[in-house]
Amino acid sequence: MIIGSVKKGITRSLSLTGWALIGLSVVLYMALELSSRWEQAKTPGEKNIGVAVLFMLFGIPMLISAAAGLLCLIVSVLTFAYRRFFPRISN
Repeated sequence: MIIGSVKKGITRSLSLTGWALIGLSVVLYMALELSSRWEQAKTPGEKNIGVAVLFMLFGIPMLISAAAGLLCLIVSVLTFAYRRFFPRISN
């Protein structure tokens, strides 16, 4: 009984971790959008190296956290489906 609840807890924690990482990715995206608009507004019509720096500062971690969050959610769903459709047989 305890082992079953631990396994369910692992699936829940993967799901919560996935949603938290996707939430972090959304926050980073909003920060990237706001800061790049502010940076571009300082020099309209010109290419600005500050926008590229902002992409490296916010965009790359945003992509990494989004990919990790999606991976956690996919593993959580696959684990749930595996346990649901292929239950363990006890002797």
